[in-house]
Amino acid sequence: MRVLMKKGVLCVLLLICCLMLKAQQDPHFTQHMHNHMTVNPAFAGQQNRWIISGIYRNQWLGMPDAPETYALNVDGPLKIGGVGLNLMNDKLGVQNMLHLMLNYSYKVPLRFGMFGIGVRAGVVNAKIGSNYFIPGDDNHADVKDDPAINQQDVSKMLFDMGAGVFLTGKTYYAGMALSHLTKPKFTLGETGRFFLAPSLSLTAGYTFQVGASWALQPSAYLMTDFVSSQYVVNMNAVFRQSYWGGVSYRYQEAVAFMGGLELKNGIMVGYSYDLNVSKVGKYVGGSHEVTLSYSFGMTWGKRQKVYKSVRFL
Repeated sequence: MRVLMKKGVLCVLLLICCLMLKAQQDPHFTQHMHNHMTVNPAFAGQQNRWIISGIYRNQWLGMPDAPETYALNVDGPLKIGGVGLNLMNDKLGVQNMLHLMLNYSYKVPLRFGMFGIGVRAGVVNAKIGSNYFIPGDDNHADVKDDPAINQQDVSKMLFDMGAGVFLTGKTYYAGMALSHLTKPKFTLGETGRFFLAPSLSLTAGYTFQVGASWALQPSAYLMTDFVSSQYVVNMNAVFRQSYWGGVSYRYQEAVAFMGGLELKNGIMVGYSYDLNVSKVGKYVGGSHEVTLSYSFGMTWGKRQKVYKSVRFL
């Protein structure tokens, strides 16, 4: 009982941390509880099986050139630890970022779960277009007169790194990750500067069994670049470890509704819709997000203790 209380306190503390902060450069995913691999390299191999997953997010449907994000992840366990690959394309207006990252996680079995320490390294193909929209009045300078704006499309390859830790137990998980440790940057025009700011993410979740068939899974997620922050609290209900649905709240921005299922053949599919509740919500519209994954039990080396999926702990 004392160990269980400690685990519960850990999740509550992370939830409180989220509530103390109030988005920033990196894309946000509503179904964060199904998308640890995109953010945290320490999650690689945590489920002790190979997983191929994809996520697509179409944000702010009523806004031209709105954010659109695709991500593909592959991870699994090896004798030397967990390994993974991330491919993500994030588009917003004239900006397009293609990330390709390799991940490694050193896993440490503990009495109460599995602890991973992970690092990632790779490249970002950063593209900034030149088709800016400048209002035609005396209060706005022409593009040609602004030394901080690129006159032609710019495309550069940037080196990037990240690190993280992730702890998985039978009824809980918690993780922390740091992104863009190298602060990739380049110059636009004569004086403009573009860079990917280092960011911190925290996540935590817990499973409360309610009878033989139902479970409740509260979770929280925080992302901050130390200038601005996003935090989300979520509650999912799971039926027979196969069907799930829930609601989440992103502070001062959106209420999201989600649902999905996990089949016995290892296929999981999920969908969420964000209802924008901010002051500009009626102008930018809602957001759609779809996740799809396939897992299979291919392992090498020494057999490890198998932990249940963090989706249905």
